[in-house]
Amino acid sequence: MPVPGLLGIKAVAATYFTSYALLSDGTVRSWGGNMGGQLGAGTREAASTAPVSVLGLTGVTAIAAGGAHAMALLNNGTVATWGGNSYGELGNGTTLKGAEAAGSFVPVIVPNLSGVVAIAAGGGDDVALLGNGTVLAWGENKYGQLGDGTTVEKDVPTPVRGLAGVKAVAIGGVGSLGGHMLALLNDGTVRAIGGNDYGQLGNGSTVNSNSPVMVTGLRGVSAVSAALSHSLALLENGTVVSWGNDSVGELGVGPAPEICGKVPAPCSRTPVQVGLTSVSTISAGVRFSLALSGSKVFAWGLNELGQLGNGTTANSSVPVPVSGLSEVVDLSAGEKHSLALLRSSGPSPVIELAAGSGSLTVSWKAGGGSESWAVSWRPVAAPPVKWGRPVILPPATRSYTISGLSAKPYEVSVSNKSFGHKVLIGTPLG
Repeated sequence: MPVPGLLGIKAVAATYFTSYALLSDGTVRSWGGNMGGQLGAGTREAASTAPVSVLGLTGVTAIAAGGAHAMALLNNGTVATWGGNSYGELGNGTTLKGAEAAGSFVPVIVPNLSGVVAIAAGGGDDVALLGNGTVLAWGENKYGQLGDGTTVEKDVPTPVRGLAGVKAVAIGGVGSLGGHMLALLNDGTVRAIGGNDYGQLGNGSTVNSNSPVMVTGLRGVSAVSAALSHSLALLENGTVVSWGNDSVGELGVGPAPEICGKVPAPCSRTPVQVGLTSVSTISAGVRFSLALSGSKVFAWGLNELGQLGNGTTANSSVPVPVSGLSEVVDLSAGEKHSLALLRSSGPSPVIELAAGSGSLTVSWKAGGGSESWAVSWRPVAAPPVKWGRPVILPPATRSYTISGLSAKPYEVSVSNKSFGHKVLIGTPLG
């Protein structure tokens, strides 16, 4: 259902009983549960059924949330946290040692942390990716998911050992139940750390690891997402793989390939292919999964509370379309609910492709905006080949010419955060 009173949304984040929206002016709104003060509104009053302002936050470029706490990355490379602090999630040297009580009703800056370019939160843990490609983490660490070689709780940012050249991070879990971390490296491979009872680390075993291990057979990965008991990876060719627990179909592959775990359950200890193509975004929730393909959302796994959004409460072991959603540009799966960000109001850009001698010129008509455009291309082939590195263009740009092409069909992708993306096919003149 639509959330009233919100305009100019750039990103969304869902967790336990709470939702967050990052607005284009760099501020954050929240709604839902507030048992740990995670609304960031200055009180621990009952849940809010309408969005409220997270106090004192400006210049926010990214948000993340897990359990009963939230994080915000600021444009100066620092991080603010608020909400529950049961396991040191605030990162400020304090902890409630597992007690379920509020940590901070308002955002507080994580001390001695700077140069951050990306953040992730899950359960009782937080992760910060630095501009130099290294990673810091703090929180519960029950199964060694913070990657410091121990299983000891950390209430300040602590270096993750053995990781370098990282370009994206994800962490999944539930407070008191542990979790695991994924790190996507610049070379398109993935490392995993933490709980592994059902193969969440994807290395062919069910042994926990408090240091990074390589996910078996993964190359060409563009994004990762982690939940308590399973993992997802988006490949550069627009397909998705999954691994870990599959008790309720959260891997999305139909019958699970094997049985594993101390309490035997369907699973896969290595990545398996999900039957989706043209995927641009993935999100792993607690025992269910979401994927954005084109501008439509697909879901699979647990559905007891309608998490799959298909009008039923029946679980599904394969992707099913989410009903009543179109023109989606971003999404986030929480523990019991999900959020979808719809395309900004107003006409979509009209995009055209013109052929020249050894070239293709893509042009578009669109309203003003502050988001950059990205253009990438690849030859039409079966199976699809890797997309070329995107060319990032200023917001005011309305055309781009790709030269040096052969006289054969090419796919050209044009994308923009506000408008989503579109793929056209054209053949240069000989």
